Amino acid sequence: MELCFEEYRKKVEGCFLGKSVGGTLGMRYEGDLGTHDITYYDPVPDKMLPNDDLDFQVVNLETLLRTGLPVCRFHLGELWKYHVADSAPDEYGVSISNHALKLYAPLSGIYRNKFYAGMGGAIRSELWACLAPANPTLAAALAREDACMDHTEDGLYAEMFLAAVESAAFVETDIGKLIEAGLEQIPEGNRLRNAIQDTMGWWEQYHDAKEVRKEILGKYYVDNWTDVAINLSFIVLSLIAGGGDFGKAICTAVSLGYDADCTGATTGAIMGILKSGQIDSKWTDPIGNDLVLSSGIINMHEKGSVSDFCDTVVSVAMEVQKFYKTDVRFTDCGDFRAAPMAPAWCGCFEEIYSWKAGERESLVAVKPVLISLCYPENVAAIPGQEMEYSIRVANTSGRELRGSLRLDVPQHWSVMGYCPEIHMDVGEALFIPFRVVADMARKRVLLNLLTMKFELNGLCFDVEAGLPVSMPWEVENLKTGTVTRFEAETLYFTVPEGACQYRTKLKVPVGKQVRISAGGTRAFRLLLNGEEVSSGDGSFYVPTLHRDDSWVYATLKSDENEVEVAFEEGKEGEFYLGFGTTAGCAVWLDNIERYV
Repeated sequence: MELCFEEYRKKVEGCFLGKSVGGTLGMRYEGDLGTHDITYYDPVPDKMLPNDDLDFQVVNLETLLRTGLPVCRFHLGELWKYHVADSAPDEYGVSISNHALKLYAPLSGIYRNKFYAGMGGAIRSELWACLAPANPTLAAALAREDACMDHTEDGLYAEMFLAAVESAAFVETDIGKLIEAGLEQIPEGNRLRNAIQDTMGWWEQYHDAKEVRKEILGKYYVDNWTDVAINLSFIVLSLIAGGGDFGKAICTAVSLGYDADCTGATTGAIMGILKSGQIDSKWTDPIGNDLVLSSGIINMHEKGSVSDFCDTVVSVAMEVQKFYKTDVRFTDCGDFRAAPMAPAWCGCFEEIYSWKAGERESLVAVKPVLISLCYPENVAAIPGQEMEYSIRVANTSGRELRGSLRLDVPQHWSVMGYCPEIHMDVGEALFIPFRVVADMARKRVLLNLLTMKFELNGLCFDVEAGLPVSMPWEVENLKTGTVTRFEAETLYFTVPEGACQYRTKLKVPVGKQVRISAGGTRAFRLLLNGEEVSSGDGSFYVPTLHRDDSWVYATLKSDENEVEVAFEEGKEGEFYLGFGTTAGCAVWLDNIERYV
């Protein structure tokens, strides 16, 4: 397939200008659960407003330039380790914390993640579409590598859906066909897929966006206003209701509320591809062409304008077509100068992309071979219990490999049951099962390292991975007085029926002020060192450090702090307790030790 280079370049710029317009328009209404009748900016901006919708794509592009192709979740994970400071809402906080504990994708999008179906991945789809124009399948595959860092299931499919839609929009203008191209990336019977299909049916029934919105919320409502089933339905609804008009489409998206900056931005991006060069200057003049990133994005070397950013996207896209051997060819490229890019770091990508959604696997190394650690179902080790893991080694080196492996675990832990000898033919994948028993010591820490010491064809190298461990609670049944011990595998856990009290102790390196978030589906009171600091009635539950009424500031002592949670008589439910920094949207704290 041939694409006119100049037309393709215009569509890329239309995509990111449309995204900037829609995001700026919607920023004021982010998290607004009501509806509006928006027709223009209010107030009119004098520049583009910074937004994570674009921030992370700028980071991903720079990462690609430095690491080279193929696109890989391991390299994209640098976003969470090196480029986000002080502000980590929802799934971003989960992924940052997991990466700090050496738990990498796709596990990083699964473990401890109540926001796996949030919009944080969906808003990063445009880069992959622009790198794979007219190739929805490849665009979705690249988006999958990105989304799995902080999402799974619906959140994963949402980014794949949008990348496919946007990729198809480079050669297709019919909205219905674009949506069908996206739906091909979502499994049958999936909640997100059902919501999108229902939305299309409700539009045919009502032809009224606000009436369709009522139907969407009536069937798919959840407490989290960043839920992808709701917000992607709003995007699809806005594209259909917009009737091909850029302004009407983005205004409809923002008027529907919820994650309005994201829905406005994504709708703007899709319409920007379709209407490249035709976006009315009343939308683009106020925001200008300067590329504006959020203050929390650090260690970047980005270009100063949206146009320059788009030129770099186009440059990388030309390399993508060659590496992935697509049938897309750009014609009439003229004297376009490509941006410097690292050479391909691996000659193939099929082995890298051969993972399944929901797999509890962490890709811990890509060179000289691919190495993944596969975790048990509950992920966290329970002290005193034998836990089964396996290491997957894929020989992508291009030559036969012989050697050995030694596994080391923390002091007083034990590892057993593995074969230390390695022999792999070219292209072969080897699974090495082993067992670990975590120490029963009174103190628990979050970072517990498994060190894999490889010797392959004379080359010696170490790879590290995290072994999370359960956190202890002492549980008293307030009716019988019985006291038992409970091991929580993550920050949220099931509270049994009846009245009970949970107790634990924690310690930080030095006394510090922290943000404490507590919530759940049961009425509770939270006490810190004997003083009540938080309570809830169980009516609203979004386990986050920044955007509900359950979080409080408190000062932890440098010695042991006693934490007690009292639950009134009630049915079985869930409870969450998290600790974070006090700035911005709060970064999870990973240096708290636990005791009982």
